[in-house]
Amino acid sequence: MKTIFDWRRLALAATAAIALAGCAAAPSSGDADDDGGAYVVDPDGNVYKDADGNCWQTPNAPKKEMRAECGDQIAQTDGDSDGDGVPDSRDECPGTPRGVEVDARGCPIEQQSPIVLKGVTFEFDSSNLTMSAENRLDNVVDALEASPDVRFRIDGHTDSVGSESYNLDLSQRRVESVRTYLMGAGIDTRRITATEGHGESEPVATNETAAGRAQNRRVELSVVSD
Repeated sequence: MKTIFDWRRLALAATAAIALAGCAAAPSSGDADDDGGAYVVDPDGNVYKDADGNCWQTPNAPKKEMRAECGDQIAQTDGDSDGDGVPDSRDECPGTPRGVEVDARGCPIEQQSPIVLKGVTFEFDSSNLTMSAENRLDNVVDALEASPDVRFRIDGHTDSVGSESYNLDLSQRRVESVRTYLMGAGIDTRRITATEGHGESEPVATNETAAGRAQNRRVELSVVSD
């Protein structure tokens, strides 16, 4: 009986990625008026207006000639103090550090942890998949086919037995083996954004015990949100 792969985590991460991609970018500031506020315009250069027809304006912009269509009626926008693309009036998480991905509420999007492909093992000192690993990867294929919009990367890790350079090469060959197997099972190569071996550089347990080394020898799948 196949072990059921946790495809729900894939679907959750994919939903977050889609939500992020669907968030409209903040309107850009265009021409500025004599009072020092820049008009907020769409990509075609048209001024955004509120329900009363007042032109949107941002504060503290250089003074320029006022647009006739706006007259004296200006709808002052409230700015975006943390620069996350969500106006302060709708930002439920003010003060978000710059560069952090946010949702439509202005709150950080929780990053999904890599999914460790447990049971995906290799022959000793080799990149050849074991038979049990192929069975587990069949579960992964089923999960990926159930979420066809998910894009992902594959990362490989080893324990510290052997030289760093050898382990780096071994981990790369192993993730390439996983990639080849998934492609052979029908997964579109365009969905695989990267395959990277990290060798022994990112342990998750001690390398002083057999159990710890077993945890460090792993293949991870991470959903890509961009």
